[in-house]
Amino acid sequence: MTILVIEHHDSPSLGVVGEAIEAAGVPTKVLWGEDGDPMPDSSDDYDGMVVLGGAMNALDDSKCPYFPQLVRLIQDFGVADKPVLGICLGSQLIARAYDAPVHLEGPFEFGFCPIKLTEDGASDPVVGHMKPDQGLFEWHTDHYALPDDAVHLASGTDYTYQCFRMGRATYAMQFHFEVTREIVDGWIEMTGDFCDQNVPDYRNWLPKQFEDHMDASKEFCRSAIRNWLALV
Repeated sequence: MTILVIEHHDSPSLGVVGEAIEAAGVPTKVLWGEDGDPMPDSSDDYDGMVVLGGAMNALDDSKCPYFPQLVRLIQDFGVADKPVLGICLGSQLIARAYDAPVHLEGPFEFGFCPIKLTEDGASDPVVGHMKPDQGLFEWHTDHYALPDDAVHLASGTDYTYQCFRMGRATYAMQFHFEVTREIVDGWIEMTGDFCDQNVPDYRNWLPKQFEDHMDASKEFCRSAIRNWLALV
């Protein structure tokens, strides 16, 4: 079993997802979008794919010329019934792959936010173990509409569509359940004054959010990845 991982920037962001895949003894092949790594023509050499988040938007083919092939690859994995996991930007690329609108520049959703399962989500084999009071990390303005035939699995307060499934094994998650404190601190450092300008008081409450939610977020992520890998 080999899992293909798509990183958009040149800094690793697989986080807890990567830890869980490694703990399961599953090898990965990482491709770096901004470094110009070519996308495969098909899913033939892989058993699943993870598409991570990034600062670009899911429609920006001029900045990310590999996006059209990545979208086709998502479709190919789906046709082959091989598991796909998209996180934030990755979830928006899944929506695009299934002809759903991707909406740019909505309100900035940031920090650990309450996520609740839908009725379908509660019986889902990958995310159905989510706790009723689950807080998961958000960092986005772009979002998506549900594709036709999508199964809506989880909702949020500010953005209704936080998780959906296509077919048996393609999962789109708007929330960043892969994060560690170190990853988030790195994002804040890389984006300069963006958080200060958009959430000026976050330095007062974000550390407490990490204390309250980080352990449970990691626990949820590890279990979800084990469940997702079982779909291979």
